[in-house]
Amino acid sequence: MSRLNDVVNSPVRFTIMAALATVDDATYQVLKEELETSYALLSKHAAILEERGYLEVHKSFLAKKPQTVFRLTNAGRRAFEDHVAALEEIQRGFR
Repeated sequence: MSRLNDVVNSPVRFTIMAALATVDDATYQVLKEELETSYALLSKHAAILEERGYLEVHKSFLAKKPQTVFRLTNAGRRAFEDHVAALEEIQRGFR
């Protein structure tokens, strides 16, 4: 259990990272819809991941509409992979 990452362990943050681990990046709107979460909840947890250096956030405009794109950093990908490995170890149980 000591290998579990407290930042990644939150269900919302884990789900954000799992979704982003399979793609290069994703827009705020796509993540919100795919994760079936609110804007406020996604923003709160994305900010925590960004502060930790696990997530990059790029804001721009597309056809005069604001667009936010999220991408896992290399550190974020490593943290997610390490956390999943720790969960798998726990799931295997005692040997």
